[in-house]
Amino acid sequence: MSSDSDAFLARIPIAYRTLLLYVEPCMALSGSFLCLFYPRVFLHTFSPYLAYHSDNQIIYNQLAATYILFAFNQAVVLRVANDIRVWKAIVMGILLCDTVHLWAGFVVMHQDGTSSPAVWRLEDWVAVGSLVVPMSLRIAFLAGVGVRDEGQKKVE
Repeated sequence: MSSDSDAFLARIPIAYRTLLLYVEPCMALSGSFLCLFYPRVFLHTFSPYLAYHSDNQIIYNQLAATYILFAFNQAVVLRVANDIRVWKAIVMGILLCDTVHLWAGFVVMHQDGTSSPAVWRLEDWVAVGSLVVPMSLRIAFLAGVGVRDEGQKKVE
């Protein structure tokens, strides 16, 4: 990595770097793996009542391709981008995707009659938590919390 990249990355707090450059690419790749090779398991994480149909495997394959794109953008593009605008554009795109993903999950939970946290399965807590916690960090990043501008200390 060049010294310019190192200097740029030093402006990004470790919580954001860890999430965006390591944790989420791994999560995206694991999601793509499930979609491609274990779609029943993937589907069960959203609802125990949904049935997998092999006729729809193309949808899982295409979703896996999207997850791979997310992983690439976060693990590669963010590492070579020394412009905060690029980082914010990618993070905003993922935030928009996560918003729809969360909404879709709650639609299914409502249909299943499981939208109340009192009846959530472990899978539900993990699914919601793995969206809400990173979404919160994304919102904070986009708001500039802790991100240092060039020549400045910290943006609070």
